Amino acid sequence: MAARIGIDTGGTFTDVVRWRRDGVLVHKLPSTPRDPSQAVLRGVAAVRRTPTEPVDVVHGTTVGLNAVLTGDLARTAFVTNAGCEDLVEIGRQERADLYALAPQRAVPPAPRELRVGARCRRGPGGVVDQSLARAEIARVVAAVRKLRPEAVAIGLLHAPDDDADEQALARALRAALPDVPVTTSAELHPATGEYERFTAAILNAAIAPVVGRYTARLAAGLGNGALRLLRQSLGILTPDEAQRFPARALFSGPAGGVLATAQLLAHLGLPRGAAFDMGGTSADVCLVEDGAAVHEDGAIAGLPMPLPSVPVHTVGCGGGSIAYVDQGGALRVGPQSAGADPGPACYGTGDQPTVTDAHVALGHLGPDTLLGGGFPIDVDAAVRALERLGRKAGLSPLAAARGVLQIADATMARAVLAITAERAVDPAHVPLVAYGGAGGLHATGLVARLGMPAAYVPPLPGAFSALGLALAGEGSERSVACHAVLDANTLPRVLRLARELADAARRALGVRGRTNVVAHVRYAGQGACLRLRADRRLVAAFAREHQRRYGFALPAAIEVVRLTARAEAPRRSLPTYVEHTGDPGQQGRIAMRRAPLGGKKVRVVMRADVRSAGVVGPAVVEEPTATTVVPAGWRAMLQGSALRLTRT
Repeated sequence: MAARIGIDTGGTFTDVVRWRRDGVLVHKLPSTPRDPSQAVLRGVAAVRRTPTEPVDVVHGTTVGLNAVLTGDLARTAFVTNAGCEDLVEIGRQERADLYALAPQRAVPPAPRELRVGARCRRGPGGVVDQSLARAEIARVVAAVRKLRPEAVAIGLLHAPDDDADEQALARALRAALPDVPVTTSAELHPATGEYERFTAAILNAAIAPVVGRYTARLAAGLGNGALRLLRQSLGILTPDEAQRFPARALFSGPAGGVLATAQLLAHLGLPRGAAFDMGGTSADVCLVEDGAAVHEDGAIAGLPMPLPSVPVHTVGCGGGSIAYVDQGGALRVGPQSAGADPGPACYGTGDQPTVTDAHVALGHLGPDTLLGGGFPIDVDAAVRALERLGRKAGLSPLAAARGVLQIADATMARAVLAITAERAVDPAHVPLVAYGGAGGLHATGLVARLGMPAAYVPPLPGAFSALGLALAGEGSERSVACHAVLDANTLPRVLRLARELADAARRALGVRGRTNVVAHVRYAGQGACLRLRADRRLVAAFAREHQRRYGFALPAAIEVVRLTARAEAPRRSLPTYVEHTGDPGQQGRIAMRRAPLGGKKVRVVMRADVRSAGVVGPAVVEEPTATTVVPAGWRAMLQGSALRLTRT
């Protein structure tokens, strides 16, 4: 049987987790931003028993995401109905920044000169208004070929009701351009809302060559093994689906951490929690309730991304976030990051002060903290960087270091509020699950700011997202447009269609697993939908959830516009034993560390030595992949496999 390996590539470190029945083997190494595949292949080699051992690699990658954010995309042509070529540029009548004097609207990566109109039209329900003639197909293909595209997206009006015209165009374009990936909007996202659906199709097409080249390079380097991606709504994508629809894995890395958080919360008997993943470049937060919830109102680079995804909110604040003084003399942190190269000043190759440097200067991180001493820290370089920052800000180095951490906490606290208070959830009832290389360093700061009940630091926090990837089971999704105003006559028909869709998802999965069907429901005429379980209590559930979320419910007609079925194979369980490559075996070490900028010494305790009585702050709890700060007035105790942080 192939060895299961989960790999999460971040901006600073690449995390590798090999699953075993008796536990997991963890390896962490610096990322290679110019070619992420280099670090991935080195990580696989480090946990492989032999170079030819068969492996099953589940990868969380940001290659597609980074391509969109940086604009490094394929030359993409867009085929739509004649007269609708500008729809993706007109968008919605929304202004993200109400006070911008010269607002800039984000435009999908298919400029006007690369859009081709096809003379055909369908109306609501897929009824043909103007048929798509063979001669018109030939004309469109010829026009697209002249554009010399690297990818093609097709989006036609009302295609979710009947996508025959999209499929006819796609067949002709694939025959004429066999090496060019073609995306049809109704296959990718069979939902109403042409702007959102068309944009998703264009983005999927634009990243397909980029992601395809990356995964092909990785697959070739693996040799005897399989490479698969995690769906951003959880569940492993089949290789064919990942190749055709890479946009379904745009946020696959953060999704791994959300999956592992859901497992941890279930293990602890907690109904909800705020997943908080702070790495080297950014911090990701997600509200996890009764398993991982999914939404379809995401966005990327100012463009809608309506594909199902765990609702991760990201801010540019990580360990490598650069601290600076702005033109007004105020101390600021991020979103610019030192990343892995050159990295924070304490890495010895950069000189700009970062959040990590502030922790080093305050004694939270020592010269041998990272990777159990395998990644040495230059303490003096961190102190010099904070001294320069302090002079610019008119602060002492100690005040500058503390200020950097306070600003970082404030930035990330706003992100946690965005997933809790803004959704009518009181943070006082939501524990924080802190992971990532820097999550434990800021856990108590966020809990104190937001009045949260406690923080939990899971096992192997610095590679927790990679663990989630290793735990993932195979998944299959099927979605279909369904327009029905709910009443006693239509509800049974909707539920029958839901069962048929569930059967299709189950057959596509190919193994036993759990299946559920979600109905996309709204008041007739509304734009946004609520995702609710498709069962006989659907009408009452909609009124109850609408009241909870928006504060009101109406005696108005309710309609279902889409059904989505999901089948997922059983996931692996959280490990009881963790081993690290190159583990120095520092169990039993309890030491005092001098804070370089002065003040009281910091007590250092290894996580393996945290007993039932716990550790009372001030102290830091170290382990190979992460460090947890326990301030004065706080206690760290073991609860199950997690480290629980509460006020004393």
